[in-house]
Amino acid sequence: MKQKVKFSAYSLIVTAVVLILCVVGIFSLIGNAEKLTLFCIIMGGATIVGLYYCPKSIQADESSVTLHRLLSSPKVFNYNSIQAVDTCYPSAGGLRLCGSGGFFGYWGYFSDIMIGAYFGYYGSRSNCILLKMKEGKQYVLGCNNAAEMVAYIKQQINK
Repeated sequence: MKQKVKFSAYSLIVTAVVLILCVVGIFSLIGNAEKLTLFCIIMGGATIVGLYYCPKSIQADESSVTLHRLLSSPKVFNYNSIQAVDTCYPSAGGLRLCGSGGFFGYWGYFSDIMIGAYFGYYGSRSNCILLKMKEGKQYVLGCNNAAEMVAYIKQQINK
């Protein structure tokens, strides 16, 4: 079973605005080589990191859940490492410890009063699954139909 990550309107707007402002910044700094170079390095680095972590899709099969990202290799969560799985709704008031709160989705370390500390890879808060790992880590992943994905993963774990 494979599902794409759905991005919220907020995430799409934040990404578009940041990229537009990046282009505006480049044009406004033409003629000032030092500042232009520094700006391009910072914005280029931020964009590459965003593309690296940006979630694209989630795939569940007989042995694992795989998170596909835009620029990086897939992240695999084997069923024998998963303690529990459920749907979740990350709070808008959750604390982003390190990562993005909308630029190429939501990714990074977050702390939420209901979920606790977790690493997130999602495009919209409305369709997320929570993977609780046996070693204590937690991951929040986004997909189009979280309830269907959770039911499939639970079925595979219980085999």
